[in-house]
Amino acid sequence: MSESPIPVVRSFFERASMGGIDGVLELLAPDAVLVVPPEGSAEPDTYRGHDGARRYFGGFDGVLEELRFEVLEVEQMSDDTVVAETRFRGRGTTTGIEVEQVTFAAITVRDGLVAVIKPFSTRESALAAVRDGAER
Repeated sequence: MSESPIPVVRSFFERASMGGIDGVLELLAPDAVLVVPPEGSAEPDTYRGHDGARRYFGGFDGVLEELRFEVLEVEQMSDDTVVAETRFRGRGTTTGIEVEQVTFAAITVRDGLVAVIKPFSTRESALAAVRDGAER
């Protein structure tokens, strides 16, 4: 059995909270896929690779500050896949309004790097996606 993906996932989100895209890229596969679904954003999209990650994080510039990403709970589903309950927090740059969103992400780790992140609105839908192989 390979090493658990859980420490990689936790470290990835910790680095995202530190605000440095470079730290995140160190744990992101060059061909990674991050899916932001319509129910999770006003601007849903699929972000691919390191350029996609830069574009995703760049979307917060001037809009949100004090971004924090955290893993609340994580459950290993297979050698390379977890379902993680995650929380995203930030504050509107102009309004000062605090925002918070909790999602359940199906996350695949390959060769010690995050390869796929697909968030879902419920734990059940994330678990179903993993069972159906839709997180890959």
